[in-house]
Amino acid sequence: MAYKLRDLNPIVFDRRRNAGKKCTGIISYETFLKLGVSKEFVDRFFNLIEIKYDNKYSVYVNTNILRLNREKLELWLDNEVKTKRPVNVIVKENLIIAGNEKFSGTVVDCSGWKGKAKWLKAIEYLVEPINEEKITVYLDRRNVGGFSWIVPLPYGTLIGSISYNDPRPFLPNIEKRVLDMHGGSIPRVLPDFKPKTLKLGDSTGLIKTFTGGGIFSIASLLSPLVRGIYNNDFNEYYDTYNKLAKEIRRQYYITNVLEYTWRFLPLIFKIYNGKTIRVSEEFDMHSFLIRRIPH
Repeated sequence: MAYKLRDLNPIVFDRRRNAGKKCTGIISYETFLKLGVSKEFVDRFFNLIEIKYDNKYSVYVNTNILRLNREKLELWLDNEVKTKRPVNVIVKENLIIAGNEKFSGTVVDCSGWKGKAKWLKAIEYLVEPINEEKITVYLDRRNVGGFSWIVPLPYGTLIGSISYNDPRPFLPNIEKRVLDMHGGSIPRVLPDFKPKTLKLGDSTGLIKTFTGGGIFSIASLLSPLVRGIYNNDFNEYYDTYNKLAKEIRRQYYITNVLEYTWRFLPLIFKIYNGKTIRVSEEFDMHSFLIRRIPH
């Protein structure tokens, strides 16, 4: 966002010592277009996902997605905008207090989620490359509400897992040398409608339950927020925010039902084993998946 407002000389306050957050970064092509960034930050395009249950049954998803190298993108953006780090700030409406300094102006909260949530633990390894064209997602009867994945990239392979408990037992087994590792926590949130202050990213609570995390809402809110700052009119931003909140709330409730009925997944996968779902906007709008029947 700061990059799109750079003629206004914005300041980014970052509590981290270094830029460049590592994450899986699988997003839809539509979300990528909304971000408006160069394809040089795309590691790879994908059109097929295999979802496996207990390594017995498989359902395939045809879609148009990509792996965004968020770390590379953030490092580039860090050189393009003014950033103060590491710094913890106090926000009072349109005033920011950073140590002994005070800054006034339009403030957008881009920090992490601070409210109630169901927290999942995540871990991801980068290992040596494998010869594979598709993304593979694993569901396990023991990992209720969680999943694991393999994402093949030109320079390596991402293998990861999320779980309400320890995610490590559910990591896919690949006999490749480990090049890097990172982890963290992911909130599943029931977001509020119309925030009291301007927000972007995970601070909004608009975090998809399964794919893309907060990048989806960042892409959707980015242009309305930038236009709102230039025009001092945030109606479009709040309208978009409310539409996204409705979808994320639906996803939250659907996920709760899915977790409650997790033991019935083998029956569903057995019925649809080997079949294909074609999705487009459903990759972002998960609630629309109900209308899709594998064929």
